[in-house]
Amino acid sequence: MSEGTWRERLRVWVDGEREPRDRTLFVMESPQRTSSLPTPEEHEVRERHRLRKFLNWYPAAAVIICAALVAVLLAAVVRMPAFGEADNPINNEVSRHYLARTEEETGASNAVTGMILSYRGFDTLGESCVLFLAVASVTLLLRREDGEPEDAAQRRLRREDALQREHPDVILQQSARLLIPFILLFALYVLLNGESSPGGGFSGGTVLGGGLILYAAAFGFERLGRFFSRRAYSAVRTFGLLLYTFLYGCYIVTGANGLTSEALTRMGGLSLPIDLAVGLVVACTVYGFYALFARGEI
Repeated sequence: MSEGTWRERLRVWVDGEREPRDRTLFVMESPQRTSSLPTPEEHEVRERHRLRKFLNWYPAAAVIICAALVAVLLAAVVRMPAFGEADNPINNEVSRHYLARTEEETGASNAVTGMILSYRGFDTLGESCVLFLAVASVTLLLRREDGEPEDAAQRRLRREDALQREHPDVILQQSARLLIPFILLFALYVLLNGESSPGGGFSGGTVLGGGLILYAAAFGFERLGRFFSRRAYSAVRTFGLLLYTFLYGCYIVTGANGLTSEALTRMGGLSLPIDLAVGLVVACTVYGFYALFARGEI
């Protein structure tokens, strides 16, 4: 056997093109490739099995949670003071302190506003977060995604928009033109004057949301979307919550920790911007629910 032939056979064997007869040191068998993705039938069976396992322990967990909640509530009821006792919270110095020193400690002459935004402002922040998350949850459930194939409901809404443009409700539009400026003006009054009179963020935000709903009902969502699009809606809603969080955080750090009484009085000036922040969140919540349930989009 010539040298060239030997080298050629070695090269062929090294490259894996052919194994020399009776000279194989070891043979590595390649495993058969199987698809790692389950078939639709297997996926359905797995999901049913998971759901069955979840439903097996879900009733027991629900009973345990309900029993624990009932026990906590019963313990709280048992420990509640009897009605009419002199040392009840409604008869002690707490309520008198709030009524007597609200303006001094919070800067708000309206005791209700001082209570909501100062003494229990953290609770109000939680309520604003609940409204924010409620709209976010409804948006995830009802909003149609961009590029989603048009269905019967979308075609119906498109026809309704076309009919509204061609045959507008003249009475509703003329009434809206007359009422909407006064509604928005009253909403601003309630928001800005909440420190010294009944009102504030929740009331003013509800009135403002009602004005947006009336505009959409009279002139259509497309016309409203020219200046209050989905991006603007998300920006305003997020800005309102972040502004409230930042302002109340400043209030807690600067005043509510009892650093100085003057600092607490100065921080009472934040009641107005906090009212505005709450109003933005509430207005977006009211309008967002209406738009999502009416059209599935904002």
